[in-house]
Amino acid sequence: MSPRELAAYRVGLRQAADMALIAAMELELRPDAGKLRQQAAIEALRGLAEGLKAEATATTTPTTENAE
Repeated sequence: MSPRELAAYRVGLRQAADMALIAAMELELRPDAGKLRQQAAIEALRGLAEGLKAEATATTTPTTENAE
């Protein structure tokens, strides 16, 4: 992966993380935010955002594996 492609990949990961946090916030503002299902969705979205941000700041480059 070229440096430019890697930069674009990381920007996309950060944007996806931001969207996950926005979706979590939207769920928190709903009247039924206290229900178990909504709380689970909120925590899942936060976890997704955390993982995406960690991947975006990782020092290793993503690779593709060749199936043999």
